[in-house]
Amino acid sequence: MPADWKLVLFDIDVFPFIALLAIIFVTFATYFAILRILESRLLREVPEEQKEFRESLVKLARTPLKLALFTLLIWLAAQLFQEVLPGAVQSLVRALVVILVGIASLYFLLRLIDTLVAYFKPKVARTESKMDDNLLHAARVTLRAFTVIVIVLVVLQNLDIDITGLVAGLGIAGLAVALAAQETLSNIFGAVTIFIDRPFRVGDAVSVEGFTGSIEDIGLRSTRLRTYDGTLVTLPNSVVASANIDNFAARPTRRTNFTIGVTYDTSYEKLQKAVEILREVMANHPGTAQSRAYFNSYGDYSLNILANHWCQYLDYEEYLKCIEEINFEIKQRFEAEGIEFAFPSQTLYVVPERPLEIVPSPDQKAETELGG
Repeated sequence: MPADWKLVLFDIDVFPFIALLAIIFVTFATYFAILRILESRLLREVPEEQKEFRESLVKLARTPLKLALFTLLIWLAAQLFQEVLPGAVQSLVRALVVILVGIASLYFLLRLIDTLVAYFKPKVARTESKMDDNLLHAARVTLRAFTVIVIVLVVLQNLDIDITGLVAGLGIAGLAVALAAQETLSNIFGAVTIFIDRPFRVGDAVSVEGFTGSIEDIGLRSTRLRTYDGTLVTLPNSVVASANIDNFAARPTRRTNFTIGVTYDTSYEKLQKAVEILREVMANHPGTAQSRAYFNSYGDYSLNILANHWCQYLDYEEYLKCIEEINFEIKQRFEAEGIEFAFPSQTLYVVPERPLEIVPSPDQKAETELGG
């Protein structure tokens, strides 16, 4: 406090006490003013569905602000009474201020992390995958742990405590943990890769690493796939992230190729009619996105018509129902037109037998001539 700032009453300088009371009043007024502004104005802009985010914002302001203002109050009081305070008390007050600043900073940063998590939580909840929730939780835990370590080290350093050995120990311990958890960390980074690239979602039909089925769950360590025969396959995320993935659900349509064979005795007109029937049946079905049919080859026992059909139903059950209805309609139309389906067969051509002719040998011919 400047030497000329004195107000003597009964041989006692009362100016520090008056200044302290004024500081306390201003501190409390500032605290309530900030809270009022936050709760009455800023929070109105937050949607009602983000209730947890609103509460986090209030908590972010209240306790850290109290600690910060209380710390500032102690520091100002120490400055006002520094002329009468012993050196040991001033050192103790300095250490107390450093610790309180560290606590306030730590509490504020932890609340800030929780506020960010509360902001992203509703967005993550709207996704089908649980991996987003796991990643958000893992990010929260990691950031909080990192914040605690950094704040503690900074506070210790400002308290004139040598932290060189502690930092070296933390580095060695961190290296040991990283080596021990190498596979786990690899799977976590794989989960992050899957989250960013989004090669599939829960419920998608995929083929990965030789397994075909639907994605049942995407976790932080592994991805679970339910094969079509009911087997549950668990694949590490590090493997999935580097694998070739065939996502059947990502294709716009399901393509089916099939060949219709009719018998060789089918007339030219009926063969043309068969091609027309195939084109009409596929084109008229509501599940058809695209189709085509052509008489394309002479088989060993049939005249072959190649048909390509693209079904717009991606659900497997709906797709099977669509193909079944098309097949039933083709069968019915072919029977109505008298067009016969071919099946593997062989035609045997039998040559009629002729009577055997007995040809006499030369000796027999000579004997016959002599006897005649």
